[in-house]
Amino acid sequence: MKTFTPSRLFLAIAFVALAGCNNSDTKITELPVAEDPGHGHDHHAELPVGRLAISEADQPVVHIFDLESNQLIETVTLTNPASALYASPDNRFAVAVQRNEDTVEFIDGGLWQELHGDHYDQHKDEPSLTSFSLTDAKPTHYVPRGDKAAVFFDGNKDTDTVAGLAVLDDESIATNKVIAEHHFDTYMHGTAEIRGDYVLTTLRDPSSESTLPEQITLLEMHGDHFHQEQVFDVMCPALHGSYQTEDYIAFACGDGIVSIKQDGNLFSAQKLTNPTTMPEGVRIGSLKGSEESNVLIGLSRGGVFLVDLEENQITPFEWQPEPDINYLSYGFDGHHEHMAMLDNTGKLNLYAAEDNWQLSARIDVFDSIEADAKPLIIASKAHEHLYVIHEHHVMTVNLETQEVTESIHLDFDAGKAAWLGIKGEHEHDH
Repeated sequence: MKTFTPSRLFLAIAFVALAGCNNSDTKITELPVAEDPGHGHDHHAELPVGRLAISEADQPVVHIFDLESNQLIETVTLTNPASALYASPDNRFAVAVQRNEDTVEFIDGGLWQELHGDHYDQHKDEPSLTSFSLTDAKPTHYVPRGDKAAVFFDGNKDTDTVAGLAVLDDESIATNKVIAEHHFDTYMHGTAEIRGDYVLTTLRDPSSESTLPEQITLLEMHGDHFHQEQVFDVMCPALHGSYQTEDYIAFACGDGIVSIKQDGNLFSAQKLTNPTTMPEGVRIGSLKGSEESNVLIGLSRGGVFLVDLEENQITPFEWQPEPDINYLSYGFDGHHEHMAMLDNTGKLNLYAAEDNWQLSARIDVFDSIEADAKPLIIASKAHEHLYVIHEHHVMTVNLETQEVTESIHLDFDAGKAAWLGIKGEHEHDH
């Protein structure tokens, strides 16, 4: 078992009380607890619509919109412009990544709930920037899994700063700390997959000319740090991108996919090689999917592929509903039951996970759209809504009725976005 040097992940922490606990402006609503709170309770009908955090392009500000009234309720100033904006695992906080400035800041969206005996107290507070931040070299990949998330710091080749990762959840953010952290012995553009008390993450040979890793390691959480338990023999050159289902953990390599299966505390790996029909120089660089489907979607510059982790095969994904259709951006609904692709005709194409990602619906969102547009697709975790942000328009897509309305008109250029609120439980949660 390898012993690691003390952490170099510096936390800019100042003690603050939980937002809203002693705030006279806090609004609290009580909800009854479902009879079986551990097995898919659903407060769908009682949950607030939520809030939308939208950063302003190239500016260090994030605007918070209330989705009940579709009105701007707060503008929060960051230290630097956000290179990425995510929701915390339970969607209370906006995670504002500032990669080139080695900083991650957190905005309390103000909507959260806590269990009090036989009921939940729903809190509705004013949004605010917290005093908690992470400072380490080049925060890049943010990987939420269940009630936790991993932030992967790439390190810096120019300054010989090593890579690291931090695991956090909403409770740790609210109390100004990370759950656990780890540092490697070199820099790398890596990723991490949380699996209970384990994290499967990446290793890079310090003598490699590439910043991409080529191996996968298993770490086990011990208090606020990790111990390395295993390094997998199956190589994954030019590793970039990962995803996991209930049964498998997958990593994308230059020459295929490494698929890892867990049996208790034992993990075994095998390789799915790229098909011979894949164009030369093309590799899957991003894996997406649903926890409940062992068929993943592999994105590449040369096309879209289906990665079947049970049948051990990679095949082209014939996603196009008609010829000459290109996708401009993609996203998922709140429970990853559908992938949504917005195409160059302005239609939102929905693909169902339970049907191996076959096309299930096409919804008109825009009459026309530029061929080089990059709209944002943001999912509500409380209701069956998607929010499509393009130019100065925020379009609400009701997935149940397939109705589309323009809910918000922006007077600024949007950068990144995240949905914040109290998420509904899913009947298939694990």
